[in-house]
Amino acid sequence: MSLKVTLFGGTGQGKTTYTLALLYMMASGIDGFRIEAKDADTTTKYLNPWRDFVMAKRWPAPTMGRREDEFRLLFHNEYVTDFRWVDYQGGAINVPSDESEEAAQLHADIQESNAVMIVADAFTIATRPQIEAELLTSSAYIFNLLNNYKFRSASAETGITTALVLTKADILPPEYTANDYAKLLEKARQVFRGVTQFVSELRLPDSKIAPWLYPAAILPVSIVGDGNASVVDPGKGYDLATIKLESSPMPQNIHYPFLYAIGNEMDRIAMTLEEQEQDVAGRLNKLNRNVLNKILRGRTIRELHEERQAVARRLQELEPKIRAITSVANQKMRTLVP
Repeated sequence: MSLKVTLFGGTGQGKTTYTLALLYMMASGIDGFRIEAKDADTTTKYLNPWRDFVMAKRWPAPTMGRREDEFRLLFHNEYVTDFRWVDYQGGAINVPSDESEEAAQLHADIQESNAVMIVADAFTIATRPQIEAELLTSSAYIFNLLNNYKFRSASAETGITTALVLTKADILPPEYTANDYAKLLEKARQVFRGVTQFVSELRLPDSKIAPWLYPAAILPVSIVGDGNASVVDPGKGYDLATIKLESSPMPQNIHYPFLYAIGNEMDRIAMTLEEQEQDVAGRLNKLNRNVLNKILRGRTIRELHEERQAVARRLQELEPKIRAITSVANQKMRTLVP
């Protein structure tokens, strides 16, 4: 199995530092999980800017263009799945696909992705008027892309897993961190109301799309850790907040959205396999005795049984891996629709 996870969001939302922190923390392992690059040089390319960030207290340069790397996820050193990690510069989301090759590729990547991780600045969401927060986080652009390539009826039954990552949670005003970030989560759901509303409609009894096709959750994260950064300038207009790194960073909660994306996507695949298995079982049960007697020595009945057994074996292999991942991720993740 190989999954494709695309990380994207508006300019300056924290995608680069989130990626560096995630790969640094999971290169050695956290909660039993470890990420291993298929090429050793790939890990080095990510670890070097993280080292400079920690030691020199300089924010890393933003991602330029598109980057795609291949990794393996392991649990207690046992293989779980391969995945491709696709990362984009923020500006790609705001450009028409006929004006930029990167924008066109982003559209294609979203269409092909098993899971998407949307990165948004929690401080911007908390401190700016809602309409400004929507524009600065590019939430309308994000919904437009997901709506065109995943939510519309033509492709809606393919589904996708969505994790909304709220960065810079370490510099939030106290009222937005109180009660387990209740006020922040409420406002973030409003800022990303297009995605929230779509997921909400899936929960209605008359929905024609199975809700499990679109798992979606949200979580505030910190790259530097509480107390390790301060706001120099809150920002105005197009300018985001200027943040100073006061002491060495200690990432918090950053692996949960990633594990949610991987685990729930594997679970979604398993649910699809279960439907296939039930379909095969149904076809077998519909064959009456006279038909069975006629084709018992033919290939049809054997092929159906073999198909069912193959699906059952895949489900048996997936189940413990899914449980291991989701049991960790769900400790922290909050559903997009409460």
